[in-house]
Amino acid sequence: MASLRTLSRASTSTIRTLCPLPLTRTRIQPFTHSPTPRSSGHESHYDPPSGWLFGVKPGEKYEKEGWEGPMYWGMCGAVGVAVVAYAFKPDTRYVYS
Repeated sequence: MASLRTLSRASTSTIRTLCPLPLTRTRIQPFTHSPTPRSSGHESHYDPPSGWLFGVKPGEKYEKEGWEGPMYWGMCGAVGVAVVAYAFKPDTRYVYS
């Protein structure tokens, strides 16, 4: 029992010497005191759920939006260029002779 007390005293004194800062709780203040920003405009930005998958009723054809084609072609093209560039990158390993 006595060895346990000395061990616990030794560990707390070691922690105190390794950590020179006081071990007290400090009050954390936020970066700003202003109220949370609200969305501008008066209309609702919420689309109520329609119950259909992706909002397309059965039997109707999905119409792509204007940004979808360039985004898909651009993303696939960029991935393809990256794969080819990675395959043909120069070997920079140092070889000991």
